[in-house]
Amino acid sequence: LPMLGHGQVEGYGEKYGMEFRRATLDEHADPWLLERHQREIFPLLHRRAWFAEVHDFLLFDFHTDGGGVDENVLAYSNGNGPTRSLVVFHDRFGSTAGTIRESAAYARKSASGTKRLVRRSLAEGLGLPDDPGMFVTFRDARTGLAYLRSCRDIHERGLWLTLDAYQGHVFWEFRELREGVSGQWRRLAERLCGRGVVSLDDALIELQLEPVHAPLRALFDDGHVAAVLDGTAADRDLDALEDRLAALLAAIANATAV
Repeated sequence: LPMLGHGQVEGYGEKYGMEFRRATLDEHADPWLLERHQREIFPLLHRRAWFAEVHDFLLFDFHTDGGGVDENVLAYSNGNGPTRSLVVFHDRFGSTAGTIRESAAYARKSASGTKRLVRRSLAEGLGLPDDPGMFVTFRDARTGLAYLRSCRDIHERGLWLTLDAYQGHVFWEFRELREGVSGQWRRLAERLCGRGVVSLDDALIELQLEPVHAPLRALFDDGHVAAVLDGTAADRDLDALEDRLAALLAAIANATAV
């Protein structure tokens, strides 16, 4: 349910009253605040049905690396399938790090009508398969960064996060991927180490081309190419370039399976 007060989006300071016929202050909208609402809040309002139901709602404890639960971190998941989301917010001026693994206890009614307290894991709440060959991608609605994690890792260890002062995440657009024979998603997940990127596709291409980058850089080391361009190349320059060019072409052939 959107709870926006009068002038909140624009950054007005005047309090709204039902008895007011018109504004008493000559205020102007704050462009910076408007831009933040348009970028961080309005996209969530367009999909507010994803966050409105309670059937799949789970509240999670944030277990810090030093032990204990950080009560200043609010974390909850909601929805299922394509509407899954995970919201995390740090309500304190400071930094923290920890893991979201298990939900807070909640009452579940049995067929007989009795209630018992149960907990669910984050992986269960997000409906992730417990399969070592499955990975999940998701995006942060506030920053636009995309993330890649192992489904098995989330089942076993949960989701580890670092949070700065008043930092928040709205993770959505969850999508499962099955690992291929080349193990590229596993290698990319290990390379990113939990870090978000603008494009996972671009990060994957960069990973695939990594074996080519080293021989390409080596081709321009030691001034051999500059010597050829200047017309001052000696035989040793040409021999070195020939060897390095051969190494580069071999790396390209290997990376492209040509």
